[in-house]
Amino acid sequence: MKNCFIFSGQGSHRPGMSANLYQNSNLAKERIELSNKILGYSISDIMFSSDEDKLRKTQYAQVAIFIHSTIIFDILNNKFNPSIVAGHSLGEFSALYANKSYDFETGLKIVSVRAKAMANCEKQNIGKMSAVIGSSHALIEKICKKTDCQIANINSESQIVISGSDNSIFLATQMLKELGSKVIPLKVSGAFHSKLMSEAKPALFNVINTSTFNKPVCPIVSNYDGIARIDEDKIKNALIQQIDNPVLWLKSVNTLKEISLNFIEIGPKKVLGNIIKKIDDSLIITNYNYYSDL
Repeated sequence: MKNCFIFSGQGSHRPGMSANLYQNSNLAKERIELSNKILGYSISDIMFSSDEDKLRKTQYAQVAIFIHSTIIFDILNNKFNPSIVAGHSLGEFSALYANKSYDFETGLKIVSVRAKAMANCEKQNIGKMSAVIGSSHALIEKICKKTDCQIANINSESQIVISGSDNSIFLATQMLKELGSKVIPLKVSGAFHSKLMSEAKPALFNVINTSTFNKPVCPIVSNYDGIARIDEDKIKNALIQQIDNPVLWLKSVNTLKEISLNFIEIGPKKVLGNIIKKIDDSLIITNYNYYSDL
């Protein structure tokens, strides 16, 4: 049976994540202790803590989600093999581990650099994100041009996320509400997938282009354009462009389902399943988030 493996991104963290994995799986214990050594600090203390304040910070959340997701994948990989992979934003880096584009150490190094660079952008270019429900892509695009914000995620026909400076999001929200749209502020720390993240690009470019990428064992559908690919150079370029361009998740899911209607979602908690069901209710989604799921 063919399976589409999908990986959740930033925002899917949860307090105490990976603690049960660490206690019950030798693979998980070794992977988390290796991560502490590579990162030079105890990411396990941050992941296992019941205090979410530190974990939700970009520089920690991204590496924590990558570590957790790759552990779940490796345990599952004894039962299922991916036919094609994709990940939502940060999740794309877990997906590239799953299709063997790089080893764990390389992926963690890249994600750590990306997380730190994006955290620096958050401090220098303060911004917000909001989900818009009930408006067309064309209308939202028109409002964004008037207010200097950007479309950051096209998750489904009915859910599009906008990103930008505090003032641009405020103005866009007012205009969209006047037109009957529902606008929901997201609990994120920066204006991801907008031009306010462009300053993170050089650091990401350098680490990706100095890292060893292998020929993947199956295609990945890139967030940047929703295209399935196996060419290493094109995969690298799509990863770099992703940081300040929209996540084309709707297009990505439509590309994935051409391969299979069976989706396996991996991450600290269920995030993508509900979005995918809004795209196509016929898709079969199985979630693996906790040790008990395994």
